[in-house]
Amino acid sequence: MRSPADPARLATLLEHRAHRLRRDARAQAEQAAQRDREAQTLRSAADERLQAAQLGEEHGLDRQRLFERLRGVAIARAHVLECELRAGHLQEQAGDAREQELELRHAAAGNHSRARRLQAVGAHIDQKHRQARLRRQERQIQEEYTCR
Repeated sequence: MRSPADPARLATLLEHRAHRLRRDARAQAEQAAQRDREAQTLRSAADERLQAAQLGEEHGLDRQRLFERLRGVAIARAHVLECELRAGHLQEQAGDAREQELELRHAAAGNHSRARRLQAVGAHIDQKHRQARLRRQERQIQEEYTCR
């Protein structure tokens, strides 16, 4: 029976952990892409709203209509600033998600490397055990012949 510290078992555990880390890294990459898309959408919508609210040359506006138009432009500009702040925050979150993705991928690569080394060590140990068992069997056979 193998011990809990068996290299093959540890290698399997490390491989599972590496797989889980790679899956988490993919999720982080998807999250970063989603944040980038949201930021782009916000910026596009804000630009469209600002373009729609821009003052053009309109003749014959009375004072009340002019102030309504100016108020609309001011609101649109405030909305653009708010959207830019939110988009900047989303871009920052996307950058953080990318950094975490890189860390997870690095950890997964480290675990995969350790698992390969443990598998090699386990194979070497198993080979030594087989050789020792074969030597014992040969010695036992030789002892049986000498006893006869």
